[in-house]
Amino acid sequence: MSFALAFLRLRAGVLFTCGACMLLHVTASAAGFVVQNEGHLQHARALVRAAMEAGGMQADFVDAPAGNEKRNVHMISSGHTHVDMMPATPARLKLVKEGKLRMIPVPLDRGLLGYRINLLLESQEHTLANVKTAADLRAYSMGQNVGWMDVEIYRAAGIPTKEIKNWANGEFAVQMEAGFVDLFPLGLEETLTYFLPHFRKKYPQLTTDPYILVRYPWFRFAWVSPKPEADALYEALQKGFDVLIENGSFLKIWAQYRKPPPDSAFLQRTIIDIDNPFYGYDLVPARYRHLLYRQVSQ
Repeated sequence: MSFALAFLRLRAGVLFTCGACMLLHVTASAAGFVVQNEGHLQHARALVRAAMEAGGMQADFVDAPAGNEKRNVHMISSGHTHVDMMPATPARLKLVKEGKLRMIPVPLDRGLLGYRINLLLESQEHTLANVKTAADLRAYSMGQNVGWMDVEIYRAAGIPTKEIKNWANGEFAVQMEAGFVDLFPLGLEETLTYFLPHFRKKYPQLTTDPYILVRYPWFRFAWVSPKPEADALYEALQKGFDVLIENGSFLKIWAQYRKPPPDSAFLQRTIIDIDNPFYGYDLVPARYRHLLYRQVSQ
């Protein structure tokens, strides 16, 4: 065999192998989508799956790695994650405007995410008994996760707010006992349904404040990668969410995972409204506002 013939055969073999590798990569990518998966987001994940299927698409979900908001934004805007379900932030809205991220503005938490209840130590349960206004709250220090835009909302209202790296299992209880923070506000419904019982497994000294709710526009949406491999998924989700909403499946699926707070959760507490300096209630399109658990004045 001549050297030239041997070289051509070797080159053909290499090209075939590379082509096979590329095919395997494409096939593996097409087999599933990388989707955010955290304990308190099971309702949102179920809604995304149902919308995808209602939009005519079948695919497996692969769990996206957990991370803070900065990492989440990087992962989805770069295409490493195909779908996540996070609150709307200025950074995300800017990326949408620039064509670097896609947004489906369906309120996955039905507006309840904007009602914030404070977690605190049982020994401090009556701390907020005399708080009636946002100005009163400025006497207390709030904790929030690193990178959460809630930090900027509270600070804009003049409320001291500190960022805490570890919080997902209730670790902020240690910060409270050390006097570093007084309160850790989270969404009302997700706290009563998921977070409080979850946190108390490790930190039984945590409880919820019985005196106030803080309210501001804050909505969890579905976000889709801007990359071409997510084009069909984005179209399926847009179509599918409209189908779920029209036929009533959205609310039925939501109710399988979430339980609306009792009226007493609202009536027994003073509701303190503060501004979200980044957007208002009109961020939810008019055709989706009937999904909001409690209608808000526009």
